Formats: sequence, C-alpha cells, structure tokens
Amino acid sequence: MEGIRIIELPPARMATSGDRELDEFDTWWSNVDKERKDRFYPRDFMWFDEEKRSLVWFYALPDGVTDSGGYDVADFPGGLYAAAISRDKDDIDGERVFAGIKEWVKNSGVFALDERPGYYTMFHVITPDEVYQAMGFRQLEIYVPVKLKSR
Repeated sequence: MEGIRIIELPPARMATSGDRELDEFDTWWSNVDKERKDRFYPRDFMWFDEEKRSLVWFYALPDGVTDSGGYDVADFPGGLYAAAISRDKDDIDGERVFAGIKEWVKNSGVFALDERPGYYTMFHVITPDEVYQAMGFRQLEIYVPVKLKSR
C-alpha cells in the first residue's frame, strides 16, 4: 500500500471525553483550540474503546492551558504511528486503509504493531471546511501504533 508514513507523536497531557457526550467535548476543545498560536499538527484524535464499545476523543492540551473544562486529563505516552488517509464517514474505505496499514507493517521487515495498553489506533479528520465544501467529502487520517522490530 502506497502513501503510508511513519510519524512520531510526542508525549502530551490530553483532555479526554471519557464517557461524556462527544458533541459537548467537541465544542469545548474547539474553543480552546482557537486560542493556540501554532497550527503545525492536529491536537484532537478519536479512538474506539473496545471495553466500553464507544468512541473516545482526546485533545492534547496546549502549553499553559490548565483548565480542562472539567474533563479528565490523561498522560498520553506518545510514540510511533503508521498513518494513511481514508475517506471520512466511509467505513468500507476506512477498513480497507486500516487493513492496508496493518499488512504494510507486517511486510515492512522494520516495524511491528505496538499493541501495549494505552496505545490505540486513532484517527483525525484533516480536511478544512472550505476544502470539504469544494470536494464534497472529508479525509480521515488513520494512525496505527507501531514499534521498531527487535533486531
């Protein structure tokens, strides 16, 4: 599968939606996000909590932000991720890309899946509103945790 990139996400303090309403969390973090000065990487990521069978949203708190809006804060460990793009809200394409990432990792000879607790496959919508309006769909970046294989 072409188009897979390996990135490293830094350790961070992340506010988490936990069991609370995703729309409420979206409103809170979107307002906090408007205040940050950098735009070099996304700070919000979603993942599926297998135990609770629900989506959870993370938001990496910018430096200096101490008010988590009443949301729990978790220490995100950071790490390596294999990432690729799918079409947002297209589960078939998302599953295709996810399977393709896992197959690429398996065949890479360099990486293995990192399946430790606290390392989740996450995703992030990357398409700005004006691009969405022009294209008619959004792109979703899928992040699968990986580690270097032992040599």
